[in-house]
Amino acid sequence: MKNIFHTTNYLLVTVLICFAGVGHAQQEGHYLNMASNPFMLNPAAGGMSKVAHLELSTRNQWSGYNGGPRSVLLVGHAPIKVGKQSESSLDEFNSQNDMLFQSPKRSTGVMKHVVGGKAVYDAIGPFVKTSVYGSYAFHLPFTKKINFGGGIGLGWSNLGIIQDRVILFQEDDAAYNQFLGNTSSQNIIDANAGVVFYGEKLFVGISTTQLLKNSVEFTDVVTESNFNRHYFLVAKYNFSVNEQFSIEPTLVTKYVQNSPLSADIGARFIYNNASWLALQYRTSNAITFQLGTNIIQNIYAAYGYEFGTGPLRTGTNGTHELQIGFYIGNNRNTAKEIKESKKAAEE
Repeated sequence: MKNIFHTTNYLLVTVLICFAGVGHAQQEGHYLNMASNPFMLNPAAGGMSKVAHLELSTRNQWSGYNGGPRSVLLVGHAPIKVGKQSESSLDEFNSQNDMLFQSPKRSTGVMKHVVGGKAVYDAIGPFVKTSVYGSYAFHLPFTKKINFGGGIGLGWSNLGIIQDRVILFQEDDAAYNQFLGNTSSQNIIDANAGVVFYGEKLFVGISTTQLLKNSVEFTDVVTESNFNRHYFLVAKYNFSVNEQFSIEPTLVTKYVQNSPLSADIGARFIYNNASWLALQYRTSNAITFQLGTNIIQNIYAAYGYEFGTGPLRTGTNGTHELQIGFYIGNNRNTAKEIKESKKAAEE
């Protein structure tokens, strides 16, 4: 890289190397909401409740540094009916439009087909990666109170270099122009997969992303880097304290070859199944917290903050993360119910 990028900022070079995958560094984004919404990284983790779910997340990492990681993630999933079944796949949800409505509960004991998808935008320095995935999952009852499921996702990604963001020591750098100047993007077809084991209070999910281990190539330029497989484990269990309060210990681990295992260990403190405070410690030198609540019209919002405890802690303003989500269920047709009730009474 020294013969290609003569940059004035050693930190930028380090960041670019990590993103490009040199040394098999961790390449996938990491969100504070992974424990709350494991579908972010596991295509089998959708459709656990009988509503559709959409969530938009933004993550601003290493605040205070130009070119720091920026991410936007949109995910959505829903159970679907298959075959000649007239009933809707979605249950009625928050039909009274209550404020601080309770989050939907997981459903078990039935077979489910689940479709979903996600769109991801990641930027770090001059590197930009845009991805779109679709997914399918199949859930089966293990017992009446426990379901088991598997899912797979398939999608397209584009890795590009925004040349205006590249800082060169020499403006006319022949090595850069020959190597990357005219070959600044790559299209990739990739896959991810996962399994889940869940009940009303228990969830365990295992998944892998970047399943095809594509090489990093820029048109005719083949590098020694690749998009290495990442392995995730998410486990949590909700313990009821009383009718209004519960505690949910959580564990999120991420592993990629030739990189240290990273684990987020913490808990969510939940009030009335509608508002929560989450605290976590990350073994890769970070402490995080998140505050979220259901609002109205099936909408919820959450804010998270992460600050490092390692060498970079004094040079950054931490990481900020925001989620806005929406649950979609059946609308209750009260007029039809009244009409049918009157008709039944007359008969």
